[in-house]
Amino acid sequence: MTVAGVAVALCSLGVLTWLVVLLYAVRRGRGWLFAAAGGYLTAVLLFVAGMETMDAEGNGVLSDIGLLALGVAWLGGAGHLVMLNPTVAGAFRSRADRRAPLATDQRVRREQARYLLHHFPAAREQLHIGRPDLPRTFDDGGLVDINAVGEQALAALPGMTGAQARQLAMDRWLHGPFGSMEELAARCILPPALTDSLRDLLVFLPPLPEHPPTGGTPAALVEMPDEPGSGGRTGTGRGGAAAAGG
Repeated sequence: MTVAGVAVALCSLGVLTWLVVLLYAVRRGRGWLFAAAGGYLTAVLLFVAGMETMDAEGNGVLSDIGLLALGVAWLGGAGHLVMLNPTVAGAFRSRADRRAPLATDQRVRREQARYLLHHFPAAREQLHIGRPDLPRTFDDGGLVDINAVGEQALAALPGMTGAQARQLAMDRWLHGPFGSMEELAARCILPPALTDSLRDLLVFLPPLPEHPPTGGTPAALVEMPDEPGSGGRTGTGRGGAAAAGG
């Protein structure tokens, strides 16, 4: 029935799409299909009304709306009928069902890792929680210690651009570790959509004494040319002062 229904919708240029969807609604008894059939019928009526109000030169606002509505009933309706096929719909549902358990499992692992961090602080170093840049066997669900990982790990965060990762690493090197998501967003001026997506992944741990919270000197400082009269030192500012003090 799917092939015949799509053929009717395409060959009628969307005029009969409502009728095919109505047949599906009657057979399946689904209220949303009856509503969809009514929507496609409304699109056809808009097209007819637009054609009747068109002026001698073929212009008219309602006619433009009617053409657009008929296009939705034509191509959109054909796609809708394809998705009503049980095999096609089942394929999409199975893919979504396969992803859902994985996301749930990762979320549970993150909660377990946060529990360990809170109740057993030593697990942070022993299991390398939040350190995807270090070799480890413990699965923490994808947590990232924002105050410990380097620029490469920052750039691998979902939605994070290379420029944002460099800015974050530089700000952390200059002003110290971040204490919360709100502080991170304010200091690095990150968009709300990015901070919302990272909220479940990031942990804000104080830096360990033996591991400075820099993740290495930012590449932007390493690549800075020497200043005149610097005596051949590499970098300036805080990095240069540290080198001179050594």
